[in-house]
Amino acid sequence: MELKSLAGTGFETLSEAFAEAFADYEVRIDGSQLRRMLLRRGFVPELSFAAFEEGRIVAFTLNGIGNYDGILTAYDTGTGTIETYRGQGLATRIFEHSIPHLKRANVSRYLLEVLQHNTKAVSIYQKRVD
Repeated sequence: MELKSLAGTGFETLSEAFAEAFADYEVRIDGSQLRRMLLRRGFVPELSFAAFEEGRIVAFTLNGIGNYDGILTAYDTGTGTIETYRGQGLATRIFEHSIPHLKRANVSRYLLEVLQHNTKAVSIYQKRVD
């Protein structure tokens, strides 16, 4: 398992991983919607990270970077794990891996949103701030 940034990762590869990770999610986003969402949210591949297994993305965190209230902020625009890799702590490992990179880029705040009834995601995100 290799953790690395998404710099140089093609959109098709990212889109396939996104679709697979969210295949059982209540909200569906196709490739063109994903592309628009990433553009709108300021997606920065160099500051977004994934776990790769044999060259395949199996978990990821897509970060948008922007200036909010005068503070350079990362916005978690999508964190997902392919079903067969869930429960291994990959989302937490990716987030921990990203922190030094975000700090070097002078990002000082991290925002995210989650559906409150998605208890697995809420649990992961609570670990991030505890």
